[in-house]
Amino acid sequence: MNETPELRRDPITGRWVLIAPARARRPIALTGHVPHARTNGERFPCPFCAGQEADTPNEVFAYRPPGSMPNGPGWTLRIVPNMYPAVHVEAAQPAAIVAETFLESAPAVGYAEVLIDCPQHIDNPTQLSDVQFRDVFRAYRERMRALAADGRLAHVAVFKNVGAEAGASLGHTHSQLISTPIVPELVQHELTAAEGYHRRYGRCVYCDMIERELADGARLVARSEHFIAVTAFAPRFAYELWVLPVAHQARYEAISDEEALELAVLLKRVLGSLDQCQHLPAYNWFLHTTPLRAGEPRYYHWHLEITPRTARPAGFEWGFGCHITTVAPEVAAEQLRAALPPP
Repeated sequence: MNETPELRRDPITGRWVLIAPARARRPIALTGHVPHARTNGERFPCPFCAGQEADTPNEVFAYRPPGSMPNGPGWTLRIVPNMYPAVHVEAAQPAAIVAETFLESAPAVGYAEVLIDCPQHIDNPTQLSDVQFRDVFRAYRERMRALAADGRLAHVAVFKNVGAEAGASLGHTHSQLISTPIVPELVQHELTAAEGYHRRYGRCVYCDMIERELADGARLVARSEHFIAVTAFAPRFAYELWVLPVAHQARYEAISDEEALELAVLLKRVLGSLDQCQHLPAYNWFLHTTPLRAGEPRYYHWHLEITPRTARPAGFEWGFGCHITTVAPEVAAEQLRAALPPP
């Protein structure tokens, strides 16, 4: 195996990373240095379990059978306001940026919500049925469409934290949605870079990347009719994965029920292989899509990024913005392909 360090640049954002396999052999003496695998020591039932609906705010969205009463048992998926929100719908208005010399601020207007994947106390998304997993992706779509009606909002961030190492405070599988009047910097950076690429070459950079990955195959982990899963060419964490629609789609909200099911089936297999290869790592996934009021750009392509916590960022990462990983994405893809559960 080639252990020569290599610099790689992300083709979309221009972000540089270092791939240094030899660092995997460095001595580790400090207790707790290695990231922890997922554990679930919380009480059962937890506030997200069926029968505990009174422990959460009233639901704003749910899948439940006809005749089932809101905020009671019978649901299969619920979305509730976050009890400890980072933003607030009743923040002072208007949500204009106030500049004082070079210090800027604005009211943190928005909605902070928790999507509870299922009523059962499940802590691993791969244990969801295909239909339950599909409904998570359907609910993302429906809630994003609903939040778009609030003209104060510019963006809806959708993400999942799995395991304490990834920031989860409860093990019961769930996602979060945080809508804001600003477009977060990382998304705006992607948009700007993708628009620049399109202006120079007349093509979507994501579409070109997908074409390249399918032709090369070295980083391809799995694909279905409409979706592809690849290891990131310039990963921030070893085994970082991206899942994208093969055909150009600027907005996640356009996903169909059939595509949501297909995405769920593919992602369950990919996450299952990640669990096997990395012994149930903590991870985050986050959905990057076109902001609410940015139309249907030909240059941007929605995608899901999965960052397993295979290492802890340290001084070089935090201080200089350059991540170091010890596993080349081509090696990670080969291992993930070998561990894929059968379709």
